[in-house]
Amino acid sequence: MRNKRAKDQGAEFVQPMAEVYARLAPHLPKIQACWHGMLERHEPCNKHAALLSGLCLAQRVKDFRDIHTEAWRKDSEEQGRELARRGVPAECVGVAVLLYVEGCLPHLPSGDPKVVRWLRALISWSRLYQFFLLSGYARQSSSDLQSLGDRVNAAERRCQEFSVKLGDDYEKERRRLARDLHDEIGHDLIVLKLYTQIISRDLKKGELAQVRRKLTESVSLIKHVLGGVRNLVFDLGPAIWNEQGFVPAVRLHARQFAARTGLPVRFEARRLKTPLPARYETALYRVLQGGLANVAAHAGPCRVRISLAISRNRAVLTIQDDGKGFNLESRMRIPGHSYGLRSMRDRIELLGGKIQFTSHLAQPGAEHSGTTIQCILPLQESEAG
Repeated sequence: MRNKRAKDQGAEFVQPMAEVYARLAPHLPKIQACWHGMLERHEPCNKHAALLSGLCLAQRVKDFRDIHTEAWRKDSEEQGRELARRGVPAECVGVAVLLYVEGCLPHLPSGDPKVVRWLRALISWSRLYQFFLLSGYARQSSSDLQSLGDRVNAAERRCQEFSVKLGDDYEKERRRLARDLHDEIGHDLIVLKLYTQIISRDLKKGELAQVRRKLTESVSLIKHVLGGVRNLVFDLGPAIWNEQGFVPAVRLHARQFAARTGLPVRFEARRLKTPLPARYETALYRVLQGGLANVAAHAGPCRVRISLAISRNRAVLTIQDDGKGFNLESRMRIPGHSYGLRSMRDRIELLGGKIQFTSHLAQPGAEHSGTTIQCILPLQESEAG
């Protein structure tokens, strides 16, 4: 139906449009230059003048005989889609075509009795061209909506998967904590209780040598219990987080990681102008834990670098090592081998952020090797300060 209407309307002005083109052809370069000037002076077209100039309206006027063809329509619609993709408002397209018509008017002799017929043909040409351009906008809008819907559906699926994973992780963590408390700290506390009973009994008997030996062993047990508690706190998030803030907690984690692994760790904190929301701190801390755990387990590095930068509009955490690296693409294709990386990604993306993994394999002749994890979390005005 649309093609038939375009064909009928095109046939009506072919002859008068041929006369219009014969009048305008010698002046098309001048019309084009005048049109560019009008675009640059017109609000808001001036912001998009360079892109609108790509319409090549002089050529479209020259090809007026093809206006009813499928090729002309498709080409015009594709021009509209491209402008839509580049962010040019639809109203600017309509204005741009009208400004071109306005630039043509001085070159049509006003005293000629055919001028009204010519103007009608030129306006019909411009309306059909606008119609096809805006059809391209409509197609692009439909495509964008479909793409957005697909992304929303994918995000919902990933959110559901992440919720399931989070529940599984919570249950595994709860059981691990219960096991650690029972097997390590609980056992030591039971032995410590027995020792205090033995010490009390030996004191009554006056066996001071036995008392001193048991006290020494008790102190050793207490140190072991304190070490176990520190390890649990290290995994959960240090108490210094609540007392002194997030950055000291990250610095402490880096220092304890270095002490555990023997690896030199360099920590840098820059432009810390904005306090983070608690959910951001938790997400970044878990990424830090996961990233450093991977470094210790797989990377085999000589050194590790951690940087944290918090500005007014975003927070950036970077973990970098110079280890052996890995093939990121093949790792991400196998869910069982990329669970940790996927969990980091889900944590950050659920907050509207981005995470980038970069890894270079250690190979003969390679200048650099190792892995970099960079998290970027945007900060809204309501979350700043």
